[in-house]
Amino acid sequence: MLKRPGIMVVYTSNLDSARSRGKGRKLSSGRAVRQPSLKEIVLAANGLGLSPEPVEKAALPISHWEKQGCVMVKRSGSRMASLKSLAGEIARARQREAQAAAAEPKRDRK
Repeated sequence: MLKRPGIMVVYTSNLDSARSRGKGRKLSSGRAVRQPSLKEIVLAANGLGLSPEPVEKAALPISHWEKQGCVMVKRSGSRMASLKSLAGEIARARQREAQAAAAEPKRDRK
């Protein structure tokens, strides 16, 4: 991928707490999220107003055989600050989903 001014590329591996730093994780394991999907990153970037552009078949250069995809977002501040806010937004969205699932009434099976 070509570098473009004002654009930052976020790979799913950058935010994945299951990966090591050598395999592409950029955040501490406490801040990172477990197996983020491309869709979750796009939704989080939309929520933060970063104008995401998903790329489906992109691979992190260090693991070029894993075509997990990436999201190109508008740069706002430092790379680490943007990654932390994306991971935080994904964690909040997952928490909202879990609360909504727990609040749904359970059906009786007969």
